Amino acid sequence: MANLIDEMESRIFAAQMARLSRLTGASPDGSFIAEMYRLVKAAYVEELKKRKIRLRELDGARLDEIVSYIFYYHIFHTSHLPPEVVKKLESEAGYRDLLVRDVAVYIVINEHLNVEKRSNTSEYSPEIAAYNMACSFSLYVLGSIKGENRRMNGMNNLFKKALVTIKSVVSLLAAGNSCDAVILWRHLHELECVLTVLGKGDDELFFRYVKHMEYLNMEGNPRADELNARLSEECKSFGVKERNAFVNYGWLLNVPGFREGMGKEYRLNFKDGLQKAAGLCDRHAAYASASKILHPSAWVVAIRDDKFYKFTLFELYKSLLNLVGEIKNYLRKYRDSSLKPAECDNYARNIDGYLNMIVRNNRIVAVKYAGR
Repeated sequence: MANLIDEMESRIFAAQMARLSRLTGASPDGSFIAEMYRLVKAAYVEELKKRKIRLRELDGARLDEIVSYIFYYHIFHTSHLPPEVVKKLESEAGYRDLLVRDVAVYIVINEHLNVEKRSNTSEYSPEIAAYNMACSFSLYVLGSIKGENRRMNGMNNLFKKALVTIKSVVSLLAAGNSCDAVILWRHLHELECVLTVLGKGDDELFFRYVKHMEYLNMEGNPRADELNARLSEECKSFGVKERNAFVNYGWLLNVPGFREGMGKEYRLNFKDGLQKAAGLCDRHAAYASASKILHPSAWVVAIRDDKFYKFTLFELYKSLLNLVGEIKNYLRKYRDSSLKPAECDNYARNIDGYLNMIVRNNRIVAVKYAGR
């Protein structure tokens, strides 16, 4: 029996090492990690005894968790070092002792002394899993697009950023951090507006947007003087006196009709600029509500967590629906650059199935939280 258990432990260890290497691109010495695993297991038990912590059955740290703590500790300290230095460090008693002691303490504190917040949901719950599924599938299809077209690649990266942000929002919801999820959704909505405007525009608008982004990173830039001169000249040519407003939203002046409507229909801000150009003004009330909790205020303590949860789920669907519409247009345009053209062809049908799942889940959420 002991041999069977040892064999199972060895196989799980190897599988976790392979998974972590795949996730990080790092491949530390497996024999070193295995030896540290053996030592940390013993140190972990001693740390529990020292702190007089008695665990209930099956409450101990799992093999994969212990290996992960060791793996990430080691690559944090060594991934920037030459291989010969890493090898030397792995043989030094001081480093080995520090790793074992630190990791044992990390596990005890983080796994057994942490205060867990009760959540409205879980990463395994259908309404969270459906959002993750829709985003994962979209990221998979977007990942099939390959080529040298700069607009194609730039839009692809922006779509991926938006989808990863949605996954981060639902991860916060799953962990019970609904207030933080609202704040991150606010950021997502801004990105949603950018993608909507760029999606409707041509190549020239995209490249003007990219060029304009240089103004956001001038501090410490070796071309700062050149960029400042160009910024001043552009502000003058567009007749814009508010320099900061131009830095943040000046690229919108290249959107057809925006410059002509300046001061009347449009302004260089979010509400009357970016959001209006995207045609998403009906979402501003939700955006304004999210903005109220961006800084600590009475809203944070006066509103129950389940209200933030419900608000985020429903607004997130509107954002995802809009982004999926833009992705559909993008895939139609760049389908021939995909390594999986059939997936691009089938994207609309498949993603609509996932969106319908979210709609069904949100109906249940609406009933469960009605009147709250």
